[in-house]
This record gives sequence, structure tokens and C-alpha cells, in this order.
Amino acid sequence: MPRFLPCRTGHLAQELAPLLRDEDRPAFWTLVRLVEDLEHHFASTTQRLVEALYAPFDPDRETIPTPSPPRPEPLPRLLEPLERLLERANFQRVPPEALLTADDREVLARLSIDPDPDAIELLAVWTRGRGTKAISIRPVRRLFRLEEREVETHRRVALVVRTRSDPHVLLRLFKDVPVRDLELLLPTVRVKMKLFDKLKLSGSGGAAVVSAWKLLKAAWAHAPALAKVVALPFQALALPLLVLVGGVYGGKTLLDYTKIRASYITALAEHLYAITMASNAAVIARLGGLAADEDTKEVVLAYALLAAAPPGGLTPAELGARAEALVWDRYRARVAFDTPDALGKLDELALLVRRPDGRLGVVPPDAAVRQVDATWDDLFVPPAPGTRRLGPPVAEAPG
Repeated sequence: MPRFLPCRTGHLAQELAPLLRDEDRPAFWTLVRLVEDLEHHFASTTQRLVEALYAPFDPDRETIPTPSPPRPEPLPRLLEPLERLLERANFQRVPPEALLTADDREVLARLSIDPDPDAIELLAVWTRGRGTKAISIRPVRRLFRLEEREVETHRRVALVVRTRSDPHVLLRLFKDVPVRDLELLLPTVRVKMKLFDKLKLSGSGGAAVVSAWKLLKAAWAHAPALAKVVALPFQALALPLLVLVGGVYGGKTLLDYTKIRASYITALAEHLYAITMASNAAVIARLGGLAADEDTKEVVLAYALLAAAPPGGLTPAELGARAEALVWDRYRARVAFDTPDALGKLDELALLVRRPDGRLGVVPPDAAVRQVDATWDDLFVPPAPGTRRLGPPVAEAPG
């Protein structure tokens, strides 16, 4: 079950504010804004680190290139914080055994493809959220008549891939990808002709061969008379005639093949164009914002439910159940609320109260605002007078 909370932070706060007392709501709204700014700052720190580590692998960089990193030593240093950013954005990794095993596809069901797994050195796919969308297909059982069908989708898919022929690492972010279409996202995909199109092409080629044979047979029958008219020996006319007929009908078969192949490539390109959200370094920037949003929503949701709880507080299990029930009631979405992560963030902000019996509460909204404001003040400690701050202004790749 996904952990993604399918709502905006502002709308979630609107749904949670009525749970609190009237006098606590202004402070709650201030707390939401402070927590949101703070979580975006924390996420941007990880984001800048990932951007610095990704720079040598970025195929789109416009700065002076750094020396190509040797394989594969720098990759773990990049993948560890990148995966941490994806997890904070509530993405879940697709198990390797579930990749490259789709027997059929949803959107481009008429295509036969080869993902060429041997050409891939590194592959990681992360998904977030579930949804549905309608697609138009022409199934054989309906005699290729157009029909619409609803398919299950991943709301977001993040792809990390490196091929054996390219030292760069490709990052891609997609939206509304059918669950069985993940292999279509790979850069190594090669389109193959399906049996129906092979039969159609062979029929066209066979018709061309028969027509060419009939034309050559007719020319052979009239060749002696034609040779007398042009005053040339028959042998001199046979070769040009054969080349002309073969070129005409062979060209028609080649043109039919080109049209079929172009239709395959166009269908795949249109599909990818419609679902692509970001590429390479732009993916990292999007992930930073998504991670901050998810962290904020988890903190706000957990805080509001604990603040509105009975005086005895809640257990972690009760908090998780109430959070999941609220999301279902307001947004009709089944989620697995990450209770330990939300409690950990509340603990880091010193907003969580742990009682001796194991039940949980939070500090009042006014005190919470002061505490988060103090956290902001402690983030940047000015250097002592007469000293000079050392180190780069942003995170750089180690080593």
C-alpha cells in the first residue's frame, strides 16, 4: 500500500484545523507555514548534495565537464542520498524481479518490444501513488473495434538507468504510467514487428513478387519484337528491364516496411512525450520539492491528530489508524501512514511528548510555534568575531 498522501499541504491543513479548538487555530496555521519552510530547507540540503554528486554523470550539463569518473566507484556515493531523497518523497522501489517481466502491456499493446536487459548496467525504478486512467484499444476479440478501458497506473515513476555503452546516468520522472508498461520507459527498448504486421508485410511483398513475375513474363514474350524496334540485341534489354521491375516492386515493399516501422516509433514517442515530467538534473529538483511536501504533510497530520486526541493521548498504532482513516474519509485514498517517520520528525522538532505509559501527545500550538521558530534560529549560527567561516557555500561531491 502506498505511503503517498494525495493532497496539497494547504488543503490538508484546512481539513485538520477544525479538529483543534478555535483559540488554537491561528497558531496552528502559523505552525504549518513554519514547518513547511523548515522541511523545504532540509530537503534542499539533500537536493544540493545529490546535484553535486550527479554533476559528473549528467548528460545535460552545460558547465565545464569534470573528468569522467571511473566505473563504478562514484556511483554508490550518488545512489545513497538519491535513494534517501526518493524515500522521503514516499517513493517505493520496484523489486528487481518485477522488472522486465511484463507479458502484455496496456497502452501500446500492439507493439512487440525487446528491452535489451544485457545493455543495462544499472537499473532502479521507483513508484509513488496509484490511480487509474482510460485508454483506447482495438482488441482482436472485438474484431479491432475501438473500445475504452480503465487501467491501473502509478501516479509517479522515477527511473535511474545507466547503459553499458554510456558513462552517464539517466534520471527520468514520469506520470500516470500503466502498471504493466514500466519496460516501455527504458532507453534501451527496441521495437519489434508483431506477427500480424509481418503477415501483412509478407502479403504485400508476395503480391509484389507475383506482379513483377507477370510483368517480366510479358516482357519476355514481347522481347524479340521490341529488340527489332530499338535495333538492340535482346540481351542488352534484359538487365535494365529486370533492374527496373525489381526496383519498382522492391521499393514498394521497402516503403510498406518503413511505414509500419515509423508507426511503431511514432506511437512509442507520443506515449513517452505525454507522460514525461522531467529529465536528469531537473528530476532532482522536483524530488527535493516532493520530499519536502511529504515530510510537511506527515508532520502536520500527526501533530493535529495528537493535538486533538483525548487527554490520555494516543498510541503509535492508534495514531496510524486515525491518520489512514482521515485520508480515506477526506480523499478516498488507501495509504499506509508512515507513523515511525512522522513521530521521528516531531521528535526532531521537540514537539512530541512521550508519556510513561507509552502514549503520545504534543506541545500546545503556541509553544510549538515558539519551538519551531527557535529551531530556525539555531540553524545558522554566526561565526565568532574575528574568525572566518571556512568551507564551500553549498555541498560538494566528496573526494
